[in-house]
Amino acid sequence: MTNQRWRMRWKQNDIAFHQTDVHPLLPLHWHHLNLPQTATVLVPMCGKSLDMQWLLDAGHRVIGIELSHIAIQDCFHALNVTPSRHRHGRFIRWQHGRLELWCGDLFDLRREDLGDIAAVYDCAALTSLPAASRGHYVRQLSSLLGVGGQMLLLTTESTDDPDDAEHSPDPEVLALYQSRFAIELLFGHTCLKVDPEHPSLPASLLAEKVYHLGPRV
Repeated sequence: MTNQRWRMRWKQNDIAFHQTDVHPLLPLHWHHLNLPQTATVLVPMCGKSLDMQWLLDAGHRVIGIELSHIAIQDCFHALNVTPSRHRHGRFIRWQHGRLELWCGDLFDLRREDLGDIAAVYDCAALTSLPAASRGHYVRQLSSLLGVGGQMLLLTTESTDDPDDAEHSPDPEVLALYQSRFAIELLFGHTCLKVDPEHPSLPASLLAEKVYHLGPRV
């Protein structure tokens, strides 16, 4: 999906992909990262996800990256707080307390912009990208993480093999991440559901997986 199309979907309120609850797999698996409460967590392509509030409640500083200023406005409105706004290079940084939402393109960020990032929480951001962009995305996130940085990666993709989803890491995930991280499949299952990216299509068999990506020994 292009940046222009993403912004247009928010402008038109075409956001069936937005989840109205915290993703149930986040509280079940976040502890595997064993982070200090005060660690900074980066949430790429964050929208107005309620998962960020869960991470804040866990004590973390949260930095979300989002193209749409409408999504950011909605997020702070839901929290009933008024953020400050400052320009930082190509970004507008919205901030209140331990929550920062940076409005701009993730690929324009540099590590020195954000400071020390202990972990990335990726909730289907990777799998929302076209396959041709995923390698660039992984390299960019890796460049933003500090030494010993970790990721909790949640993926959702179509599958024809329910058993594979439950027991095997996805070959693409291995190809993208194994040179940089130790990969552990924490959870996998299949379900029949409507793809939120294509809500007008019939329900299909989807594989949902959770990975812990840690430092290579």
